Amino acid sequence: MNLSDASDRIVARLKEAAGGEVSSERLCGELGISRAAVWKHIQGLRGRGYRIEAAPRRGYRLCAAPDAPLASEVTPLLTTRVIGRNYRFAWSADSTNRRIAALAEAGAAEGTVLAADCQTGGRGRMGRAWVSPPGLNAYLSILLMPAMEPGCVTTLPLLAGLAVAQTIERVAPALQPRVKWPNDILIAGRKASGILCELEAEADRIRRVVCGIGVNLNATRFPDELASRATSLAIEAGGPVSRARFVAELLNVFEPLYETWQREGFEALRPAFLERDALAGRRVTVEQAGRAITGRAVGLGADGSLLLEEADGRQAAILSGDVHILSHTAV
Repeated sequence: MNLSDASDRIVARLKEAAGGEVSSERLCGELGISRAAVWKHIQGLRGRGYRIEAAPRRGYRLCAAPDAPLASEVTPLLTTRVIGRNYRFAWSADSTNRRIAALAEAGAAEGTVLAADCQTGGRGRMGRAWVSPPGLNAYLSILLMPAMEPGCVTTLPLLAGLAVAQTIERVAPALQPRVKWPNDILIAGRKASGILCELEAEADRIRRVVCGIGVNLNATRFPDELASRATSLAIEAGGPVSRARFVAELLNVFEPLYETWQREGFEALRPAFLERDALAGRRVTVEQAGRAITGRAVGLGADGSLLLEEADGRQAAILSGDVHILSHTAV
């Protein structure tokens, strides 16, 4: 048993006691470790933010748990079969995508999840940085190995965006998140989440896809260059959001969408995406490979492409690019 497993089991037993004490003898017996080892784990948990009281001759009592997406906080909330069943947490990571790619190289199974309290080198699309301060938001990556041709994976960011939007609807029902093709989540017109999917494939098969997701949950201040364009669930909902609950709910939502996508393709998810489409009817400009295409967004193709109606009435199918909304009112 590694240190993390033992600590997680101690937390589970303390939670089961619902405010009562759990004796050292019980913990020693169940974990097969000494009293000194139990004490070491208790001290470690206190260092993570758990408030645990020790009562002489009665045992330990959990008084408060930290707001962090630790395995001991997330895994009891999961209803998934595969996604998140191998769940890892890091207090700091350069990038959860990089970390989970390394785990994949070491043999990690599909559905492995790595979440972090903060990132020192968080990344978004097109090489942009993703601001990842500690103690506030959700940063996680999911390891996927879909049995399909590499060309089909272009719609995976749309699936992930839909999963984030549906999770926000569950956690903060008053909010109305919208998915901005291909991978941003907007609330009240400002960005609350971004997605970065990275593919490793051979000519005819996918080796793995790392799906990285960042969601602004409790941030209330942003760098000056982002302040007018970024928001968070706490800002929009008027109160804090549990990071552990959000991460668990996201994984619970993600898995059935992913299973449907593998069986039936993106077409089965397209209606739900279009219900939350931030671009529908808007005039937009798409920048790609040194050129710009302007038109009215009129939907999505079965392959996940953005359909634009240009000024001459012709329709263009856009598979990639950076989208700028020119009109926030449908035309």
